[in-house]
Amino acid sequence: MIYPINMKLNKKGAITSSTVESYAKSIVFIIVLLLMLAQLIPEGQTAGTSLNATGVPLGSLFTSSGVIWLILMAGVVFLFISSFMGKGK
Repeated sequence: MIYPINMKLNKKGAITSSTVESYAKSIVFIIVLLLMLAQLIPEGQTAGTSLNATGVPLGSLFTSSGVIWLILMAGVVFLFISSFMGKGK
């Protein structure tokens, strides 16, 4: 059986309960974060489009095709990757 590199194994080669617990917490956190973003991103894009229509400087950053949403999604991807990476020495 192949395990991810950062899984903690005890001396007998079995996965410890703390590893399973930490992965379960990470998966639940990811699901909650994705559900939250699925609700909030469209609202934020609509508000950004309304903000841009008023002529606010740099309001175009918050429109539906604005760079703010790309930065937010890149941050979420990095968060997902870092949640499953092992801690460095």
